[in-house]
Amino acid sequence: MSASEANPRLDDLTRAVHERIAATAEAGQIGRVPPEDVTALLTEAVRLYAAVTEEIEREFPPIDASISTTEAMVVACALLRAHRLNPFDLALWFSRTARRSSTDAQP
Repeated sequence: MSASEANPRLDDLTRAVHERIAATAEAGQIGRVPPEDVTALLTEAVRLYAAVTEEIEREFPPIDASISTTEAMVVACALLRAHRLNPFDLALWFSRTARRSSTDAQP
């Protein structure tokens, strides 16, 4: 059973949010989105991503390649700043998750 079959409502909501964001961007209305809404959406997406990654004990497939390097770094820096972390802290966590991923690949 796929995740979509297990939780069709979340799948429908995810699709609707994706479509609404795309339509907002196409209409040139991104600047009108309240920052609190963006923060709330990102916060819950991060929580979901982290929880599922921990639950399945392996890394998700790479994030959609359509996200630019700049976009990825803006979010990464915001997450680091939110917890008063620095690049050294990031390196420690990065090596932790890289080890877990490499052990998952072994038979």
